[in-house]
Amino acid sequence: MRDDQGRQRARPPLGGGAQVTVIINTSQLDALLSPAAQRKRQEEYAMRVAFVMRKYVPRDENTLRASEQLNSRYADGLLIWATPYAARQYSVPMAHTTPETCDHWDEACAKNDMPALIEYAESLYGGE
Repeated sequence: MRDDQGRQRARPPLGGGAQVTVIINTSQLDALLSPAAQRKRQEEYAMRVAFVMRKYVPRDENTLRASEQLNSRYADGLLIWATPYAARQYSVPMAHTTPETCDHWDEACAKNDMPALIEYAESLYGGE
């Protein structure tokens, strides 16, 4: 069997000459991975992490907790607590009176809530 240019071609299996064409439609994948879609998922995930982490952030009059919602840049993946005392509350171990609050609240969230956050991230990409 020869092709159009006279070169020898391998014989099809079982003597058949059937041709199979596979067309892969990647439009959904392309949309899922587009920069705009990625940024939207980043924003949604950062907002979810902030919500979950909030219970660990020390509170007196909720000023520190509220500062995160006003200053964070979710689409950039940045959670920001901006009060004059935020760094001290984060860095210095203190006797907090509200249950679950602590210094290094990101570490407490990672330790206690990471499996659920990973599952949520997977769901943003269509995982189950």
